[in-house]
Amino acid sequence: MVGLTWVVSPAAGQDKPIEIKMVTLAPIGSSPYLTLLKMGEKWRKATGDKVKLSVIGLITAVGLSKIDKSIGALSFIPMIYRSLEELDYVVEKLGPDLGKRLEQKGFIVLLWADIGWVRHFSVQPLKYAEDLKKMKVFAWAGDPYHDKIMRDWGLDAVALEPSDILPGLSTGMINEVAATPFNANAGQFASVAKYMVKVNWGPLVGAALIRKQSWEKVPAEFRPELLRIATEIGKEMREKGRKESDEAVEAMRKKHGLNVYVPTPDVEEEWRRGAQSVYGKIRGTVVPADMFDRVEALLQEYRSARGAK
Repeated sequence: MVGLTWVVSPAAGQDKPIEIKMVTLAPIGSSPYLTLLKMGEKWRKATGDKVKLSVIGLITAVGLSKIDKSIGALSFIPMIYRSLEELDYVVEKLGPDLGKRLEQKGFIVLLWADIGWVRHFSVQPLKYAEDLKKMKVFAWAGDPYHDKIMRDWGLDAVALEPSDILPGLSTGMINEVAATPFNANAGQFASVAKYMVKVNWGPLVGAALIRKQSWEKVPAEFRPELLRIATEIGKEMREKGRKESDEAVEAMRKKHGLNVYVPTPDVEEEWRRGAQSVYGKIRGTVVPADMFDRVEALLQEYRSARGAK
């Protein structure tokens, strides 16, 4: 996930630029990383060298939901979205309200971004949802809600840090992980987990945030333009991230011999029913009930307007 957070270093003096340090999961040299550097350059020019952006470090993929669980509505309801266009619609409609919730926690949203679909990668062939129950699956360490739901579904969940995924796959501690192809390729997961089922489990959404007290140190006359630039960069990041995630599948085919199973509509529906069977446990725990219900209502609205069920 391109999870993002922002902090501002203490102002050293009025004649020196305000330095904004960004912490991101995007690998150095990757398209999301380079796109954020591009935003930093645009910010510098827009403010006449009065705001400087540095891109550094790493954060976990679940960082945003630790600030406010409402963000989980965008990523943590498996198979609720049937297309990325549906996701875009929900983000457009929910974004302002999610922004208000984050502002109450002391953060300002600069942009929303994603890198496409999470898929299932496994050491042994994986075709059906029930096959997951025969495997030891990766679970985020320190995330008791997801861990419990996975166990309630009958899965053998093994809690690990993201840095332990490849060693876990290599030693047999786990033999299945849900990840975007972009991250799977960057993490070399397919060197061991050579099977992927092409089921769109869920999108991996992130946001660029800045602490409210830090944002207020940026001169007010610059803020609207910086937000406009950030929104523009967020769109570019989504487009490139989704494209590169798709390209990562082909890269893993060539480099690691990744086997991709494309399910029939009936098999995909079986996966969807399996995912829907845990919605009652996700609603009100992983995702606040009101936000879960709003996502469902917005998707019904979107599909009805297009003649879909």
